[in-house]
Amino acid sequence: MSEQVNHNTIETLTGSNYQKWKQDLEISLGFLDYDFVLKEDPPQEPAADASAETKTKFAKWNKANKMAILIMQRAMISSVKGSIPKSETAKKYYEAIAQRFKESEKAVKSTLLNRLIDMKYDGQGCVRAHILNMIDIGTKLQELEMTVDEDMMVHFALNSLPKDFKNTTS
Repeated sequence: MSEQVNHNTIETLTGSNYQKWKQDLEISLGFLDYDFVLKEDPPQEPAADASAETKTKFAKWNKANKMAILIMQRAMISSVKGSIPKSETAKKYYEAIAQRFKESEKAVKSTLLNRLIDMKYDGQGCVRAHILNMIDIGTKLQELEMTVDEDMMVHFALNSLPKDFKNTTS
């Protein structure tokens, strides 16, 4: 792979790009082997007489947790970062970010769906580009976990075209 994936490749979270940020973050943390802290609760702090393996596991989790939080914070604009409550674990911090953007996802879904429904081909440019733009919006809705199947897309595309593009034979 010629392009390295690391924390510098995470698109900065600005508010409207949560899905892309989340995907970039998960890939980067996965490559760094820190992603397990987003899924696992913290292990108990080992007792003084705990095995070396237990102490090593705890140290690994602790480092990954700290780095994951720092990476998430680095990949956000300050206004977004300031709106997320601080947390001791990357898992809770990640969940707080997800909760914060769950509400804005509803607005994004609504906006995209309205754009898709209201799109009309105005005769400017090629029809293919118009249809590809519609498909792009449909894909964005699917990424937001909204079901937009092929039949719906065909329906939206046909309804977006002027009458002279539609088949008039029965």
